Amino acid sequence: MRKTVLCTLGALALATAHPSWAQSDQSNRPIRLIVSSAAGGTGDTMARAASKVVGDDLGTNIVVDNRPGASGIIATQALVKAAPDGYTLLHTSSSLATNAATGRKLPYDTMKDIVPLSNLATSEGYLVLVNPRLGVNSVKELIELSKQKTLNYGSPGPGNPIHFHTEALAQRAGTKMTHVPYKGLAPALTALISGEIQLVLAPAIATRGHIEAGRMRALASVSKARIEALPKLPTMEELGFKGFVLVGGWQGWFAPGGTPPAVLNKLHSAIKKAVMDGDFRKFCRTGGYIPTGSSPAEFRKQVLSDYEKFKEIAVAVGLRQK
Repeated sequence: MRKTVLCTLGALALATAHPSWAQSDQSNRPIRLIVSSAAGGTGDTMARAASKVVGDDLGTNIVVDNRPGASGIIATQALVKAAPDGYTLLHTSSSLATNAATGRKLPYDTMKDIVPLSNLATSEGYLVLVNPRLGVNSVKELIELSKQKTLNYGSPGPGNPIHFHTEALAQRAGTKMTHVPYKGLAPALTALISGEIQLVLAPAIATRGHIEAGRMRALASVSKARIEALPKLPTMEELGFKGFVLVGGWQGWFAPGGTPPAVLNKLHSAIKKAVMDGDFRKFCRTGGYIPTGSSPAEFRKQVLSDYEKFKEIAVAVGLRQK
């Protein structure tokens, strides 16, 4: 399996006969950026923060097209149906890897139909968030309560990294919680605030304002070190969960399989400039993300590595389909 995946990943950037803006005089044609999260979600805010700089560098406008739902599958399917000419791109999260890791049947081949462009930023780690009205002030109290009654937790959809990580947390704590999937992180956070669900794991970039306003309470992070934007918040390891450091989620851009190398290189160059932009870097850092800007080759390796890691988690927590 690994050898096959490596071979197909290595073939993703092969050129095709499709014309592109790298080969034509249509550079002013807008680029459609399909975003797998709902408006206001983590991916949406980061996509919009980067797209202005990328568009300016390319001399064109980038139009955001939100296609939330099914843990990014809807958005990814829209990408693979597009012509590989550089005019349609995808902004999605590491759900791309987790969807494949579950072994579920997908309407596309993750390793052949999608070309990794660049990882814009990597999360320092998710926060363990609860509704303040739940009446718990620590992870210990949360676990004790979850053993007394069933708690509902939300995620952006089945197979999403947040789904994986929350199941891993429940397994490590020796408890069970009910999964409630939503069409993106933003509606899941709304459900947490309203009390429809009691728990969500989410990055600081989408939740810091809610935490500061008292609409949700952060109990800990599942990061290796404390989140830079929330230095007083302890990690799960500090609270006694030794080794409980989970794979950080990423936010990256992709192109359809078969997009010519010249187009990929030009797009990556513009994305790299966006990642180096001072305002974008500040935006990421204050939201608990590390600006990355990896090359297409580096990003391909990361997607493959995350696929393998998440497949192990999927087997461990019972999310791997046979």
